[in-house]
Amino acid sequence: MSRHSIIGIDVGTSTVRVVVAEPRAEGATSSFSVLGYGMAPAAGMRRGAVVDVSATAGSIRQAVEKAAQHAGVAIDHAYIGFGGSGFGSIMAKGIVAVSRADGEISEADVTRAHSAARANLPALANKEILQELVVQYAVDKESGTKQPVGMIGNRLEAHILYLTAFSPHLRNLVRAVEAAGISVDDIVPAPLASVYATITKHQQQIGVLHLDLGSETATCAVYEEGSLVSTQVFPVGSTHITHDIAIGFQLPVEAAEAIKIAHGAVAGEEAMFRREMVHFGEFAPHIPLTVSRWDLAEIMEARTADIFELVEKYLRRMGRAGLLPAGVILTGGGARVPGLVEFSRRALRLPAEVGTIHILDPEHELAGDMAWATAVGLAGLMCGTQEKSRMNTFVPKKIGEHIMRFIRPFIP
Repeated sequence: MSRHSIIGIDVGTSTVRVVVAEPRAEGATSSFSVLGYGMAPAAGMRRGAVVDVSATAGSIRQAVEKAAQHAGVAIDHAYIGFGGSGFGSIMAKGIVAVSRADGEISEADVTRAHSAARANLPALANKEILQELVVQYAVDKESGTKQPVGMIGNRLEAHILYLTAFSPHLRNLVRAVEAAGISVDDIVPAPLASVYATITKHQQQIGVLHLDLGSETATCAVYEEGSLVSTQVFPVGSTHITHDIAIGFQLPVEAAEAIKIAHGAVAGEEAMFRREMVHFGEFAPHIPLTVSRWDLAEIMEARTADIFELVEKYLRRMGRAGLLPAGVILTGGGARVPGLVEFSRRALRLPAEVGTIHILDPEHELAGDMAWATAVGLAGLMCGTQEKSRMNTFVPKKIGEHIMRFIRPFIP
């Protein structure tokens, strides 16, 4: 494999996606180009976590083989996204007195503030810190400072967001990847990769909610003033909508999924939807039932309302309900449901749109498919050349070395 090729693997609940990228020369319009990609149905996964290492390894192997064939390279190592139900975050604050007599804040003061924040973390039972992100600094209680070195003050506060991984989920993911014949270059928080691919710096600055609707999880990431301020994963996703359709109309799950994709919606004009008919016999020949598209939409809307109620309560707890000017950017495979943007606007009282993968050329075939946001974001993030300064915001150097040192002894 070319030493310049960067591979990102997104192991999702329903699909494994692999993207092969290559850094472009400094000064190019984009920091990377996509050489190829591949995908395969995911097996052995539940709510974003590996529950059958062998089955998941087989799915990873299939997706990698397709990507390798498409890109024309051999693949034996990759960057891996970590998300799902085992992903979380904890906020901590560290306060120190400025050490210099003249009150000028030094790098050493910042380091001590970071150490104080880590010391204030609660016990992390069965959790590993994936990443440490600065939300803000405060000098003499004046908040909003991004770079305190060189400022004058008596007291420095560091507000740090720690992104965490449930240790058993992390170990099982690495075991599955390595069982597929792939060595792990690094572990990257999946929400950061997706945000990198889909949210602009301006949106992050003015305030935005990134909502990734996956198969069995919904992941929220809130940005303000250019920093990630909170994340939350809810154990519900688009697969639950499929199950509701299957139960509501007594359909096989496979038929329910096909009907959802072909005719599903969560918002629309009632009179028109009542006239449009869905013939189940086209998807399940032994079930010659016909219902209106409105009946289907009602079932889908009920579960979607549950998801957005959780999101709205989360924003309310943060004090951000209805207060994010850039609104909601919808990503993930579940973002493709017709009417979801309108539904989101009503439910969250915020502007809403389905995202695009803006780090790709607009004409690229993956640019409008939000299911690929994490995999593309992983590859693009790690390819960063002209984006090096921005990369430091997301992925500190050698972030994975500590993680891999921790979990390798547990892997046979």
